[in-house]
Amino acid sequence: MTTMNPMIDDACFQIPTAASTRFTKKLRSSVREALQHGARRLVVDCEAWQQMDVNVLSSLIQCASACREYGASFEVANMSSDILADVRALRLQARLGLA
Repeated sequence: MTTMNPMIDDACFQIPTAASTRFTKKLRSSVREALQHGARRLVVDCEAWQQMDVNVLSSLIQCASACREYGASFEVANMSSDILADVRALRLQARLGLA
């Protein structure tokens, strides 16, 4: 789920195809832990996430907010066009740092 490289201060996370409530809680705590250990760039790979899930979206927003608090960058990678369209329809793209 998590990859950290202490030399470049990156942390990478992956959203699974079927994310549970337990997973979303673990994602939030893992992101905070990475930030507390000095990560300055966090990337969440959303390639496997194929269906809008409010719990996942909420967790991503909370992770992005935590990154802003720590002055770290937050990136969402490989988000499907359908989910991206849903995020834009909800007007939440800025909260995730998306254009």
